[in-house]
Amino acid sequence: MENLKEKLDRILYPKVVAVVGAKKDTDYRWLVCQGTLKDGKVYAVNIDRSEWPGAEALGFTNVPSLLDIPEDVDYVIVTVPDKVTPVIMKDIVAKRAGGVHFYTAGFSETGTPEGMELEGRLIKMATDAQIPLLGPNCLGIYHPKVGLRQSPDQVSGDGGSFGYLSQSGTQAIGFSMHATASGLSISKSISFGNGGMLDCPDLLEYLAQDEETEIIGMYLEGLRDARRLFKTLKAAAREKPVLVWKVGLTEDSARAAASHTGSQSPPEALWDALMRQCGAVGIRNVEEMVDTAKALLHLPPLPGDRAALLAVSGGHASEMTEAFSRAGFRVPAITEASFAEIASYTSLTGGSFHNPFEGPSIRSEENFFRTLSVLEKDPNIDFIALEVMAGANARAQAALTSRLESVKKAQAQFHKPLAVVFNVSNPLAVVDVNKLARDALEEGTVAFWGMERAARALHNALDYHRQQAWLYS
Repeated sequence: MENLKEKLDRILYPKVVAVVGAKKDTDYRWLVCQGTLKDGKVYAVNIDRSEWPGAEALGFTNVPSLLDIPEDVDYVIVTVPDKVTPVIMKDIVAKRAGGVHFYTAGFSETGTPEGMELEGRLIKMATDAQIPLLGPNCLGIYHPKVGLRQSPDQVSGDGGSFGYLSQSGTQAIGFSMHATASGLSISKSISFGNGGMLDCPDLLEYLAQDEETEIIGMYLEGLRDARRLFKTLKAAAREKPVLVWKVGLTEDSARAAASHTGSQSPPEALWDALMRQCGAVGIRNVEEMVDTAKALLHLPPLPGDRAALLAVSGGHASEMTEAFSRAGFRVPAITEASFAEIASYTSLTGGSFHNPFEGPSIRSEENFFRTLSVLEKDPNIDFIALEVMAGANARAQAALTSRLESVKKAQAQFHKPLAVVFNVSNPLAVVDVNKLARDALEEGTVAFWGMERAARALHNALDYHRQQAWLYS
């Protein structure tokens, strides 16, 4: 499609939105979702006038047809039954709307001749008219900066820097909620479902050029045009980090993916190799997506794989070393000069002093900061990861605040990357670790929940920068 970026800009920054088929029995969901639209107007389009009072009570203007809207329409959301969609598409073409999102399902994902034929009719009508079509069978656009939403639970307001593409609508909503709770804000998120007209490569190319998007995440179930996707992915990953969460890599999950969006998947080994060749980062779950994005967005690039680990106890030091070693990091001994400096201000009894560290060398805030100063200068260390305990009682909260203040002070003075690993001593204590991590991020500190999650995210970030250097140096 010619001028695709310009056409997508029109639907992502709409002045007029039309929602076709919103009904009382779904609480006018799609109208409510767009009710936060800034600097624009939303029309309720419904031939059934019995639905009008409910929409009007919510503040929306009712019309029986798209053609009755007295101004240009930038973005149309269609929620009518599948058999009715060609009639609506005919009006969209006649209105010369900017673009359309079909929430309606019942198309190629069913695997039936009828469903595939119906989808083909919609795509041909949209293609002939050069009108961008999202879906069918998707949740469309979430653009918090302008107030377009996929769910009433999503926040709107200031935009962020994380762009997200998803074949699954529920995964798109779930990721946006998880990211927001963790302190990551969305620039634009697009659920594209069957991808009958606008598929993943089209939208990936758009986000790669989008100035508001600094990092891209994708949830994929299957591929329609693998060759084109990998070509686009390689170009996009050269511009900014691209994190790809691919399901359907096992025999059973591939069958589930095909029944959901009607697309196919490659074998897992082949997929992993292609990710590396493209310079993208393979992701396995939503937590890893969020954690890796935090590491790439908010930490300087790790200069190497040599980690200094600071833990709260001997048992935790061993566990932390195991997690980071399994993730691909080295945990080397510090130099003799560094060891002698630490010995000059603390007892060498009752703790570990070579790497990992725990005990007297980091127990008090004064010793903790001095040890960080030693590690900052040590030539054997590339970055620092430190465990911080989170608890529900007042004493634990005071200790947490004090430790994070020391971290903040160290970040202001030192150059090596420094990451916090939150841990909870009492699993029955009610501690909102996501909130702790979000609050820490707002203060400039990157914090992860748990040792394995931290190690995986940090190694993903290191791997990304190494791949870029290998591919393009």
